[in-house]
Amino acid sequence: MSKLYQIRLTSQNAVGDAKAPLHFRAPDGTYYVGDDELSRLRSLATAHEIVRELPISEIPVKFLVTDNGAVTNSPPERARMAVLARLLSEERANGEVCIRYLGRNRSVPHDGFVQDRPGGGRTYVWQVLPADELKNRPELHQRFSHLRQRFADPDTRVVLSLGSGGLKLFAHATVMRLLETLDCAKHVDEIWGSSAGAVAGLLYSHGLSPQAIEQSGYDLYAGRYDLTLRPSKFQLLRSLLRDTLLPSSEPSAAGFLDCAQGLARMLEHYCSTLRTQRPFYCIAFNLAECRPEVLTPDPVPEHLSEFLTQTEAREAALASSTVPLLFVPRRISREHGDVPYIDGSTTEDVPLFSPTKKFDLDRAAGVEKRKRLLILYVKLTAGLAQYRAHHGRMGKLRLLQTVASAGIDTVHQRNLELLTQRPDVTALGLTFEGSPPDFFDSRRIPEFIRTAKEAFPAQLEKIEERLREG
Repeated sequence: MSKLYQIRLTSQNAVGDAKAPLHFRAPDGTYYVGDDELSRLRSLATAHEIVRELPISEIPVKFLVTDNGAVTNSPPERARMAVLARLLSEERANGEVCIRYLGRNRSVPHDGFVQDRPGGGRTYVWQVLPADELKNRPELHQRFSHLRQRFADPDTRVVLSLGSGGLKLFAHATVMRLLETLDCAKHVDEIWGSSAGAVAGLLYSHGLSPQAIEQSGYDLYAGRYDLTLRPSKFQLLRSLLRDTLLPSSEPSAAGFLDCAQGLARMLEHYCSTLRTQRPFYCIAFNLAECRPEVLTPDPVPEHLSEFLTQTEAREAALASSTVPLLFVPRRISREHGDVPYIDGSTTEDVPLFSPTKKFDLDRAAGVEKRKRLLILYVKLTAGLAQYRAHHGRMGKLRLLQTVASAGIDTVHQRNLELLTQRPDVTALGLTFEGSPPDFFDSRRIPEFIRTAKEAFPAQLEKIEERLREG
């Protein structure tokens, strides 16, 4: 049984003899320590006496994890024990408070604090709540009852649509975790993705857990996979000038940044021995024919042959995530030769139009009997407000990116407006707000994941409120 100990140092030089800080000192001069600290004191022969032993189970403080653990793993036991030692030393472990664990690297609320195990450097964030918070807050499934009913409706096809966003793709894992916790994921009939969303959607459709997808982001952040970023900015600008004055007939010459190898290794690691468990579709732009295509690893039925193209799953995701001007176009072998593809977000940032078109074609062919379509979509790129007037001088690359992003967002808004005119289609959206357009810096991956965990549960609650109001 885990215990905390209240100890008193019995020598005037004991604090100096300990050679390790004692973190939790009570007003009466005693300290609260765990087994590790107690062992450390004994190994250093620090004079002390144990005033009392406190089994963790008998300390009247309750812990809960934000959103019932939907998007956050439980904290390690030693960190929880440090929180209890802190409360005991502050004389607050009296049953009048409960402690909510918010996760790592999160924003700290006004009633929160950061606490790792003694001597640890991880930023575990905790929040102090009144004890009756546990009584007044409904259980998670009750809080999202209307959303769960919509997903479970037998007369509705459910689509999860994941949008583009560079290395923000790992933010999609938060949405997947929410759906899994709410038992909504089992009702998802199709997974669609564009660009970054295609990579996340491919991993999820292969049965990879949301936690594993999130971890793959941390793996990239920690350098366990190599996203080769080349050439330098100077070479990129020189290539822009060269291709403007002396355009090449080779489509591959238009790419200046090839990170496909790094993404391919990541997908190989996770998907090489797995098959898709749910239908997966992604958007890519066919450079040879100047038109968007929907790629899928599944066999294509006759009534969809003019709309879908069967493609090996990893090739489809990599083709969809090949950003123009930055990545070398992805070539896929076809019957009549190799076809170059670039980023699907050039025409459909978040798949909305294409899932709806497939639904209509399936109904017209008689293979879909359900009458309604529900699309839960995740938009990771900034809204139009981010791309309007900028103060000061804007670099050429940012200008190109801003113009392209604004155009893409305009198309997205148009698709949304068209869907609102259809009584048989419902689009529910989660958006990643407050982030600048550049999102290819792997150092920001933890920030992207943290922002999603803070924003998406609250947005889903707003969706629940709208559904409840009808």
